[in-house]
This record gives sequence, structure tokens and C-alpha cells, in this order.
Amino acid sequence: MIKRILTNALIVCITILLTLAALEAAVRVIGDTDIDGQFTFMGYALEPYALPIKNLQDKVELYFDHIDRSPVIYDTMLGWTYRPNKVWQKKTFTTNSAGLRSRREYSEQPLPDTLRIALFGDSFTAGDEAADDKMWRGHQLERKLDRNHSIRAEVLNFGVGGYGIDQAFLKWRHQGRQYSPDIVIFGFQSENLDRNVNIFRHLYWTGTPTPFTKPRFVLTNQGLELINSPTIRPEQTIAVYQAFENHPLAAYERHYQSSDAARRWWASSRFAGFMFEVLKPDEDYGPASERGMLGQAIVETFAADVMASEAVFFVLHLPRQSELRRYHNNQTAPWQSLLDHFDNAYHYIPTEEYLDQSYVDDVYWAAAGHYGTAIHDIVAQTVAAEIQACIESAACDLPRFKDRAMFVDH
Repeated sequence: MIKRILTNALIVCITILLTLAALEAAVRVIGDTDIDGQFTFMGYALEPYALPIKNLQDKVELYFDHIDRSPVIYDTMLGWTYRPNKVWQKKTFTTNSAGLRSRREYSEQPLPDTLRIALFGDSFTAGDEAADDKMWRGHQLERKLDRNHSIRAEVLNFGVGGYGIDQAFLKWRHQGRQYSPDIVIFGFQSENLDRNVNIFRHLYWTGTPTPFTKPRFVLTNQGLELINSPTIRPEQTIAVYQAFENHPLAAYERHYQSSDAARRWWASSRFAGFMFEVLKPDEDYGPASERGMLGQAIVETFAADVMASEAVFFVLHLPRQSELRRYHNNQTAPWQSLLDHFDNAYHYIPTEEYLDQSYVDDVYWAAAGHYGTAIHDIVAQTVAAEIQACIESAACDLPRFKDRAMFVDH
């Protein structure tokens, strides 16, 4: 009896060891090691972590080799912005002389009989993967306001791909405010919360084609403090990476993982490292987390600055495909407390409530995860209706239009 038990136990142990060995071998064979020695498996970077210095150097060289043609350029105050007077994305994405996504030019002072709306946000606001005349931000919104609500309006799109809330706010402060909009719409996309705690874009996403850093706010007892402003120039980033541990900004980069601090006794096992990454707790976006508190503080400052300029502030929630799926599965978003705050504090438009479950299907989404034409149309229709309702109910205070009939034809 004892011999049989020991034999069975030995067989189980051998089976487990062989299974683990097979899994270890599979991870090592299927995984990939990049030019900096970082091993990645199924999208997870495994310990020990390596700073992407060679990868960054390639991106710096590529940027300067094409600096005269790059649609995205270095900006001292914002990190990066769109190149003025540029056409790209197979001739469907156009910027005007001010770097706004538009085929038109705008004077700084709005026309007396035209409602001026300014949009701020990331690629979901800029309209990546959509043609100039198909995106909700701009042409489509103007058409919906005119045709469906008889409101003469012009929409200025200050959105820039990859922006956090911080950059959207700074875009308003350094450029948007001078155009004196009547309504400001901030397009909130949840990834903004991760970008807010990022400084070195290349550490956030090594696939980025641009080697820029960004300004970042930190919360102090005195409120928001801006760091990395002016931003590090692209040609200086390699030297920073080479001595990153000692750089004063390293302490504020939440997407940096130290190779020394992260080494663990089991890190030599690729399978163990993979399981560690998979089982790590998700980031905290709650009201007491850095991401949650910082996001709310920046939006509150953004809103106060907009309202001080006598413009109306809207927050438009722009969910990604996975978030729309979560919503229709009745799952609470990790950042729901922030959305609730937006709903209570501002004019808030929850786009997910206007997209039924069918819009989760891939056919409605572009290749890189942005909105397809049908969703653009619904967003434009929804925003136009919300603006019209806000004006009619007098919830939108528009000091420039004492007589609202000036821009509404009934």
C-alpha cells in the first residue's frame, strides 16, 4: 500500500515537472527578445526588465531622418503636436496652418452669428483612421447642428493623438483659449488616465514612432504642479535613458520598471515570469488612487479655466470597444467613480448609452481600434442634440449671444 502511494506520488511529481518543463520551453521558443534584450511573451514584458535604449535610438534617428515630413512634431510645451499644413493618412487627414485638423482656416475671433465649438482630447477626438469629412469632430458635427437643429456653428478640432488629459488641458491653455470658443468639449478616453502618469512616451509604448517626452502634473499640498516643462528635446532623450535611475524625472514615471528593483529569485524562469505578469493586480483607478485623483484634479482645473473664459464646458465620454462591451455586459468600469463625478459636475455626454450592443461588433471599428463611420455619425448626432438641448433649456450660458435667435434659425 505504502509503495503504491509513493509510486503514484512520484508519477504525479514527474508529470508536474515535465509539464512545467514543457511550458517553460514553449514560452522560451514562442517568446521574443528585442534589440535591448527585453523578453516578451504574448504581449507581456517579463522580468528582468530592460530599458529600450537601442529601440529609442532607432526612433530618434528615424525621426530626424524624416523631420521635414513627419506629421507629428516636437513641441516645447506640449511634448508633440501636429505639423501645420500637412496631409497624410492616405490624403484623408488634413491640418491647417495652426495645426488643427481641418481643411479650413479660422480667425481667432469667431463670427458674431456663429456658435464656436472647440474640441480637445486624444486620437478619438482628433479622428484617427477617419477621413476629414467622415469624423464626428468637425464637419459631421457642424452638419448635424445645421441640418437637424438649425444652429449655425463652426467646430475647431484641437485633438492630438496620444494625448493625456494634461496635454489636452495645456493645448487649451497655450492655443485653444485664444480662439474664444463658446463651448469647449473635452473628449475623455480612459487611456488618458495612464498617460497622465507618463513622461517618456517610449516607456509607455515602445512601438511609438516618435521619441518624445510629455509634460506631467503631480499632486502636491498646494495643488497641481507641472514638471518636465519645457519638455526634454528628442535628441536629449538617449542620454537620459542611459542614466535613467539617477534622473530626477524617473521617480514620476509610472511606466518605468527598474531592472534592479524588479529582479526576483524566480525571474530566471520565463514561465514563472509570465504567470507573475498575468496575475499581477490591475492598476487602481479609484477615487483614492493617483490615476483617479490626478485625472479628476486636471479636469477640474481645465473646467474652471474654461468657465473663467465665459465658455461652457462639456465632458464627452468616448469608450473603446472593450469598454462598450463591458458596459453592455453590465460590468462596472474601474474608473466609474470619475465618470460619476463628470456626470455630477459638468455637462456630461455618456456616448455608450447611445450605442446599442450591435456596435460592439468589429465591423463598426477601424483597424487600430478607433471609431468607424457609423459610430462617428451617431456621436455627431448625439453631441449636436445635447448642445441644442443645453441651449434651449438655458443650461448653457452663452454671454456672446444675448439673443439666441442670432445663431438659431427657427
